[in-house]
Amino acid sequence: MTVTVLGATGKTGGTAADRLLAAGVKVRAVGRSADKLAALKKRGADAIVADVGDGAALTDALRGSDAAYLMIPGDYTKPDMLGQYARASEAIARAVQEAGVRRAVFLSSLGAELAAGTGPIVGLRGAEERLRAIGGLALLILRAGYFYENNYGTLGLIKQQGINGGAIEPDVKMLTIAAADIGGVAAEALRKADFSGVVVRELTGPRDLTMPEATAMIGKAIGKPDLPYVRFPDEGYVAGLESAGFSGDAARLFLEMAQAFNKGIVRPQAGNEKVRTATSFEAFADAFAQAYRAAG
Repeated sequence: MTVTVLGATGKTGGTAADRLLAAGVKVRAVGRSADKLAALKKRGADAIVADVGDGAALTDALRGSDAAYLMIPGDYTKPDMLGQYARASEAIARAVQEAGVRRAVFLSSLGAELAAGTGPIVGLRGAEERLRAIGGLALLILRAGYFYENNYGTLGLIKQQGINGGAIEPDVKMLTIAAADIGGVAAEALRKADFSGVVVRELTGPRDLTMPEATAMIGKAIGKPDLPYVRFPDEGYVAGLESAGFSGDAARLFLEMAQAFNKGIVRPQAGNEKVRTATSFEAFADAFAQAYRAAG
């Protein structure tokens, strides 16, 4: 069995590739950096340097594969983020079809059933639609919650200003998940090949958390038990993202996504499979603390 893994050096694809290799599956690891792929190559994976927007390179990577893990890495510096998603979606779908792949797992997001108003999630909806249109493809769509790892984005803020903050309202319960758990679910599904047709599986962690609750756990882990969560004004949130390197378009889309969370429109849907994964936010907070201390 041969499985091609896109984003094989990333948060979810890295775990998927690792688990598949450990199970004795032949892996084609696709990533943008040969250096980062070296560890997987050393373990026996075929390392392929390719961009998800390069349809020809993806077709070559996928040809002869029994199955694939598909995802679109976000580039928040691009001036047209949804355009980037659309081009990558088209390249991936065309490659899957031309290479004759018959089984795939695609990483999407909660809220991807909505046509507008969810920021970058709209781009994942477009990818879902393109993949659904491929005849004969057994497709498992993983609609995941908000990554624990997104909290690393405020590590500098916590260290420099002693606060955590964002555009999510303090009373909103976020459906969150560890990225590695997503990769684990993907690897298991690809290894077992136990899905057919189009299946939507919603993935969330063991419990939902407000941002103040998550902040309190991070604060405890880093030795700042009184660490506060601050709801930034919308314009301040956008300005902060831009100062961190986001394009104006990406910052606006992330604000729109936060507003979607605040409105409660990004939520589980009846009829989809539901999976609660095991990694706790407390475990992530311990990893965050290590990164916090390493930052000096």
